Amino acid sequence: MQRIIYLIAIVSILFIGCEQKKQKETSKVIIEGQVTGYTKTLGLYGMSENRELTLDSEGKFSLESDSLKKGFYDLSFGHENRLSLYLKPGSNLHITVNYNAFLSKDKKAITISGENTKESELLYQLMFTKERSKYNNTEAKDKYLPMLYGKNPEQFTNFLLTEMEKGNQLIQEYSKKYSLDQDFIKHLQLNRKLDYNSVFKLYGHFRKYLKAEELEIPKQFSDYFADQIPQNDFELYEENREYASYVREKYFKEMEAALSSNIRESLAYYKAKIAFLETCDFPQIIVESMYSGLTIGYMRTRDPEVRAYLDSVIYTKVIDKASMKRYEDYKAGEASYKDGDMAPNFTLIDKDGKEVSLSDFKGKMVMMDCWATWCGPCVKGLPKYVALKNKYAGKNIVFLCISTDENEKAWRKKMAKDTKGLFEGIQLNTELNENDMKKKYMVQAIPRYILIGKDGRIIRREAPHPDSKEIIDLIDKNL
Repeated sequence: MQRIIYLIAIVSILFIGCEQKKQKETSKVIIEGQVTGYTKTLGLYGMSENRELTLDSEGKFSLESDSLKKGFYDLSFGHENRLSLYLKPGSNLHITVNYNAFLSKDKKAITISGENTKESELLYQLMFTKERSKYNNTEAKDKYLPMLYGKNPEQFTNFLLTEMEKGNQLIQEYSKKYSLDQDFIKHLQLNRKLDYNSVFKLYGHFRKYLKAEELEIPKQFSDYFADQIPQNDFELYEENREYASYVREKYFKEMEAALSSNIRESLAYYKAKIAFLETCDFPQIIVESMYSGLTIGYMRTRDPEVRAYLDSVIYTKVIDKASMKRYEDYKAGEASYKDGDMAPNFTLIDKDGKEVSLSDFKGKMVMMDCWATWCGPCVKGLPKYVALKNKYAGKNIVFLCISTDENEKAWRKKMAKDTKGLFEGIQLNTELNENDMKKKYMVQAIPRYILIGKDGRIIRREAPHPDSKEIIDLIDKNL
C-alpha cells in the first residue's frame, strides 16, 4: 500500500512539474519570421516597448520574451510602414513578409501563423476593409485624400460609417469562428472609434486645403464618437496608447489656449508653459506627460537660449525614463560632431543607380537638402532650394538633394511627374544602399539643410532655410 502511495506521489510531482514547465513556457511571447525585399532593422513598438529586431543574411528575425505585456504592438519597417500585432502570453507568431508586395498593398504580402495569432491575423485583414488600403503613401495624398475629403459632410459621414460597418462585420465573423481575447475585442473596438474620430476631426482642415471654400463643418466632427469613448479613464489611459493620446490632446488644447499670447516654441512660450504646468489642476499623469514633451521641444529648436532653458528644466521636471533616454541619446549624438568639425563622408545611390560620395566634391562647398515625398514642408521648400541652386550656378558650390524616402517607387514617381525642374541635378536616396548617413548627420527631422565648406568642414549642421538672407550670407562669406 505504501508503495502505491509512493508511486502516486511521484507521478503527482512529475505532473505538477510538467504543468509548471508548461505554464512557464506559455508565458513567453515568441515572434519569428522572414522578410524579403527589405534589409534594414525592424522595430517593435508597444505601450512601453521600443525594441529593434535585426534581420540576418536570409532576412530572418526572431524574438523570445517573457516580459512583453499583453496588448497592441507595431512591427515597423522604417518610419512609413508598419504591421499591427496583438501579443499576449503564449503568442507564438511566425510571420512572412514580401515587402515590395506589402508596399503595393497586396493582401497576400504577409502571412501570420502559429499559436494565439488570430487577433493579429484579424488586425491585418481589417486593413483591407478600408479604402485607404488601396493606395501607397504618395497615391493617398494625390488620390485618396481628395476623394475622401472632397465629399460633402453627409457623403463623408455615410462613407466612413459604411466603411466602419465592414470592419465590424469582419470582427463578428472572427469572434464567432475563433476564441478571441476579450481584452483585445474591447480595446480594438475603442481604437477603431478613436481612429475614425481622428478622420472626422480632420475634415475641416483638408476640406479647406482641397476646396478653398467656406463650408459649415458639423460641430460633431470635432469629436464624433465622444459619447461612445470613455472620458478621463486613467486606468485605461495606462493600458491603451491610442486612448492616452486622445485624452492628452484635450488637455494639450486647454494648455495651448492659455499660452496663445506667446509665439510657439519661443523662450517666453516655454517659460509660460512651465508656469502653467506648475499651477494647473491637470491630473498628475497628464502633467508628467507634458513635461516629457519638453525633450521633443529641445530637439526641434535651434535657439541656443531656448535650449539652455529647456536643458535646465528637463533634468528637474522629466521623470519618464524612455523620454530621458531619447533625450540623452540625442545630446550624445549632437556632441559627436559640431560646426567646424570635418564632415563625415558617406556614399549614397543617385537616381541613375550610381554611387555618389561626399568625398567626390573635395575642394567644393556642398549644400544638402534632406527631404521626403510625404513631408509637406519639404516639398514646399523644394522650389526655394532650386532657386538658391540657380542663384549660384557656375560657382564653386554643389547642391545635393537627398531623399529619405523608404518607398523608392514614391520617390521615383515624384521625380517623374516633375514639370518645374525641381529634380534636375544630383538626386540621392538614403535607402538604396547600406549607409549610415542619417545617423552620422543626425537627420531625425526633415526638412534638414546642411552646409559644408570647401575645406570639408561643417559650416552649419543645421543650416538656415534656402530662402533666408542668413544662408546667402553664409554661402557668400565662405565661397
